[in-house]
Amino acid sequence: MEKWRYSLALVAIIGIVVSASSICSAEEDFLKKGREGNISFLSGGVGQGERETLKEMGKGYPLKLIFSNRNGEYLSDVTVKIFDQKDKSIFTTVSDGPWLFFNIPPGTYNLEVNFKGEQKRISQVKIEKGSQKVLSLQW
Repeated sequence: MEKWRYSLALVAIIGIVVSASSICSAEEDFLKKGREGNISFLSGGVGQGERETLKEMGKGYPLKLIFSNRNGEYLSDVTVKIFDQKDKSIFTTVSDGPWLFFNIPPGTYNLEVNFKGEQKRISQVKIEKGSQKVLSLQW
């Protein structure tokens, strides 16, 4: 009888560990990650759980973009282009969710953001070491 209880407890513990690791893995599977030159990014945040995970992961990224419509509903599939001071395109990506974090060196950049053909231009975005600039964009 005691051996049976021990086996049942062991199976339950193994099940919990496997389930927890699957959940953590699934939470990170939603992320789109990429790197181009010295710029890397994280994108996602479709559900509340995803946003909580992404919020923690994105803390060290100096630029955060948030996309929504005029009703406050989150958007994805937003094309973002980053330009240097000489207006040379240095990075392009499409968001997989309403939050897009960039790990970008300090400096001043211009952004071109496009959702379903409607383009916005944000000039003189100053990125400083040790802080996070947050821009909310609405269509």
